[in-house]
Amino acid sequence: MKIRILSKYSNPGISDGECIWEEKQNQFGSVEKTTSFSGELLFEFQKDWSLFVERVLSQNPKKTEFFDKLSKKSDNLEQIVFGKATPVWRKPGFHGNIQILVDPEFSPIPWEILKTHQGYLFQDETFKRGIRIEQTEKEILKKSNTALIICNPVKSNLQNTVKEECAILFPILEKKFPLRILKQDHLTKIRFIEEMNAVRYLHYAGHTEKNGIPMVENQFLSMNEISSRSFSHLDLVFFNSCYSSFDSKSQSGLTTSFLKAGAKTVIGFLYPVETKLAKEIGISFWKYFLESKNAEKSLNKIRNQLFKGSGREIITAISLVQFSTSSKVQNSKRIVSLVSGILAVLFFLILSNATKDKSEMQTIGEPDTQSERGQVIPSKQIPREPKVMLSKNDPLLLKIKSLSHAEFKKQAILFLESKHALLDESHKREILESILSEETSEEKMFYEFKTRSGF
Repeated sequence: MKIRILSKYSNPGISDGECIWEEKQNQFGSVEKTTSFSGELLFEFQKDWSLFVERVLSQNPKKTEFFDKLSKKSDNLEQIVFGKATPVWRKPGFHGNIQILVDPEFSPIPWEILKTHQGYLFQDETFKRGIRIEQTEKEILKKSNTALIICNPVKSNLQNTVKEECAILFPILEKKFPLRILKQDHLTKIRFIEEMNAVRYLHYAGHTEKNGIPMVENQFLSMNEISSRSFSHLDLVFFNSCYSSFDSKSQSGLTTSFLKAGAKTVIGFLYPVETKLAKEIGISFWKYFLESKNAEKSLNKIRNQLFKGSGREIITAISLVQFSTSSKVQNSKRIVSLVSGILAVLFFLILSNATKDKSEMQTIGEPDTQSERGQVIPSKQIPREPKVMLSKNDPLLLKIKSLSHAEFKKQAILFLESKHALLDESHKREILESILSEETSEEKMFYEFKTRSGF
């Protein structure tokens, strides 16, 4: 299930929001649910949450005390966003994966603390978080397999842990990749961009700020200077620093900027992280990733370990987020859908030819008879399949009729009403619902429809 949290309009400089999701109904298909919420209240919640994170990191409460306070924060967030509506994922018996897709200004909100019928979203290993942005796409002629470590402590209290983190990571990564390292004394804007253009993996250890990366000689790399580049060759970026995934209405955060530049997977922290804990997380992540080649599984392993700790470890696990612009699972599903569509077309053509040949043989072999009014009636007729009757209030039909692409609308309705050689009613509806739920142009939807339906 995809939950979209959108910015609606500005009210004294603060955007109000709208939350949209779809709930499946047994006989009526999917129904779209919408709730509106106050951006001002959500902004106040964000400030309160920041103070809560700081208290937890400094006081490190016991697990029971932490969860008592977290439950109240979770209920408060649900009230602000959903009001009187009870989200379907809170109801017993709910099945399905949840992805929350938010506009950048709502990204700092800890959506992971929303409750399900089984616990919290951050305890669900299938939960995913996304950002609504446009990515830079650029053709990559030759992809490098090089990794880059950037060590940039900036602050004196980070010097030791960052140095240790980089020293331990260097031999670990060097065994698997051609490796480059860029230290604080040599980190300038030009060197940063130069090195970034030739790597596939990036690990940043040190200090970052909400609006960019401080460097030597009072240089500062801003978010716009990152997002305006093309980093489509970057498969994985880990910013092991405070606020590296923090966004606001006025500016994009570091992870969002790298996503806009085309990076495939970016990992960072929404809020501050204790420096020794950050060092352990950074080292553990790359050890797990080199074993599994899967960033999501590696992060889940780290989170599961943190959940067993005190409040400080749990709040760090909640703050540690991953954003991805591509998914191998989705790509494989798309390939399966394409193959299924092609096979459906071939089967339909073979079946049509066989039916036609049979009809011709019957006509040649047996004489026609005449009715009383002299009309010629074939001795044997192949009955036509009846049309599927659709309700005028069918949500899927209404969604199709709202399309502006006339040919797409016509073909989609015909697809629903006609009998299909391989697909039953539920499969046809599932294909259309998944296509119409995608956030893309109607032209692309129509192309995918023709590919998957065989029409």
